[in-house]
Amino acid sequence: MGRPNRTSSKQGPDSERMWRRLTSLFKLDSDWKKVWSADEIVNYLLENESRPPSREDEKAYQKRLKSNVEEIIRNARKHIGHFNWEGGNMVTARPQDVIIEIEQAVANWSARLSQLEKEPLTNSEKWSEMLIGMEALLLQTTLPESVRLHPDVGFKWKKFDVRLEIKRLAARVSGLRFPEFEPALAMVLIKSGKWSILDVLRHRLEWRRKNNDNPFPSAYDSSLEQWAEKLPDVDASIALGEGRTDLQHLHFVTIDPRDAKDFDDAICLEKHEHGKTLWVAIADVAHYVAKDSSLDATAQARATSVYLPHAVLPMLPFRLADDLCSLRANVPRLAMVIEMVLDQDNSVVSSTAHEAVILVKENLAYEDTLEDERWNALFDLAASWQLDELRLNVQQGEQRPRIYGENDLSIEVKWPNKATKMIETFMVKTNNIVGEMLGTAGASLPWRCHPLPDSSDVNDLNKQLEALDISIQIPEPRLKSKSQDDTDELAGLLGAWAGQDIDLSGLGSSEKKVEVEGYLANVSAQDARDEMLDGLRQAQEQASALRSSLRRVVDQGLFQLMNRARYDAVNIGHFGLNLDAYAHFTSPIRRYPDLIVHRQLKAMLHNNDWVYDEDEISDLSEHCSQQGRMAQLLEWELVAMTLNCHLMQSEQQQWNARVVGLRTPWIFLDLNDDGSMHGRMHLKQLSAKKNLYVDDYGLSLIEEARDGQSESVFLELGQLFPCRIRGLDLWSGRLDLAPI
Repeated sequence: MGRPNRTSSKQGPDSERMWRRLTSLFKLDSDWKKVWSADEIVNYLLENESRPPSREDEKAYQKRLKSNVEEIIRNARKHIGHFNWEGGNMVTARPQDVIIEIEQAVANWSARLSQLEKEPLTNSEKWSEMLIGMEALLLQTTLPESVRLHPDVGFKWKKFDVRLEIKRLAARVSGLRFPEFEPALAMVLIKSGKWSILDVLRHRLEWRRKNNDNPFPSAYDSSLEQWAEKLPDVDASIALGEGRTDLQHLHFVTIDPRDAKDFDDAICLEKHEHGKTLWVAIADVAHYVAKDSSLDATAQARATSVYLPHAVLPMLPFRLADDLCSLRANVPRLAMVIEMVLDQDNSVVSSTAHEAVILVKENLAYEDTLEDERWNALFDLAASWQLDELRLNVQQGEQRPRIYGENDLSIEVKWPNKATKMIETFMVKTNNIVGEMLGTAGASLPWRCHPLPDSSDVNDLNKQLEALDISIQIPEPRLKSKSQDDTDELAGLLGAWAGQDIDLSGLGSSEKKVEVEGYLANVSAQDARDEMLDGLRQAQEQASALRSSLRRVVDQGLFQLMNRARYDAVNIGHFGLNLDAYAHFTSPIRRYPDLIVHRQLKAMLHNNDWVYDEDEISDLSEHCSQQGRMAQLLEWELVAMTLNCHLMQSEQQQWNARVVGLRTPWIFLDLNDDGSMHGRMHLKQLSAKKNLYVDDYGLSLIEEARDGQSESVFLELGQLFPCRIRGLDLWSGRLDLAPI
């Protein structure tokens, strides 16, 4: 739906002139109905008209005439005009009375568009029909008959295309100057009241789905919903009779966001004479979702729930996600429980998995626990574990827009607090312990892997910091694994440097090889991981002493250094969490990999064959990683769209924004300087007359003098820059900025 290419091209033969030339010779009504080939038109002209004066000989004249006629016929296939394409390189001459009607329709449409541009969008009587057409164009659905120019030609006549003119009208009325028309159409539909904010989000999801760019249906399969609704509530006595552990006496609580509806984890800290026991209970989704069932196929296809400003696209039906598998207070629930026995120093001395029945005593919000002394022991335990962690602390504000009704918006920026960090610490520990349990037992798992930063990215960041005269250097990542000794690592490095033509076998260590369990063989060595994490943390500490603009450059550089986490059948460890074994287990309501891990854990507890082999895990890991990335992109896009709707309603149009990126031809800015809203500005917005370019390190925008003899820094990464909103894309979430 982009704008047409406005580059000029050489004009071919004039179709209208040829039509006039041919039809002026028609003598019979049948001539108008005749289907003409190129040879027939040429012969008819040669037979019925006098040859115009020319220096060409007869043969050359006929050849040129035929070439022109053939090109006109070819063009008739692509462009509606005076000749009508009939297939097989044949055309008919369009009747003159029809042409008069069409050209009158073009004139009427031009006048209508011109008049409508002066009408306010709130004039529903005048805009109603046009808005229906705009909606159809944006959603790529069938246009109403009322938009057609004429029954014979549809929407287009010569260079006049009703569809294009409607899009151009939307661009003029919206005032937007994006290179595509979609943002303008969406803006007009919302400003006119034809669409609500809720409508634009729904339509965007449908549009992506139609274009095979959204694998998450908005509605769940009705037959599965109906099946789930018939599932009985948990009968504790029956479940216990089947061999489950009775943990209903424990004081389990859930701690979640205040607006949470699915509670998939609960915790309990029990004190005893030898120390403490931390119990972490996770909803037993695998009890209800049998492998290879219809429900399992649907959950696997989705692989994740998607959390959007206006809705949740769930992995499981409502009856399971929000009811039977939700650990609601005061009703018995089936759970997979990890028991962690702690000593006086809060070290885990033993861990056990249980299939259990629990009875949650309270559903709490994070805020409810912060000032409540009952939970001090939980906070103290989490704090002691956090002291032992060596991990990178890269955090940004999470913008959380919510839509109520059709157009009411609320915007919050959520930062981690003591309660959220506590629950995160306990869930990370649980995932780690389950990974170690199953890895030791030999289970194939979709490991949650996070690789070390890439060497090239580290070198680029170090060059940036050196160019800024910042005395911070990030250590080079080492690729040593737990199964390698130092000589193996050296051999690997030399092999990578020298290529495969050099025999490095003599460098092998004569010492005994490092013995590790099979599931840890490819995990990064602890010293290599600690060295990199310690270097990154020191960089953060050093950056805290810098002025704000330079500190943001370092923080942003460290954030961008992090690789994307993924699921993988081969365990390489989790760099960001500094863990050897990490398997998602704590959210089976919303993540399919967790459900896989639950099934493998049940197989271990019952001494059954593993539910999955390595080939299955490999395929599922790739699928779940891909679905997770797509879910994240959808979430980011719809959050950005919602924020743009908020900005459209806001009176604030000017911002003192932080420059967070410089990549030709764009300047990237953080509007609130908290990581929650980003926009971009084209270099041409600063000045079309200035000669501006970004330096080699993406640190400065340089202005070169006209004579090319001198340069000066126009703008620097990390500085604050006053800007205004130039264009709000309500259809895909882009935000264009311009200088004040």
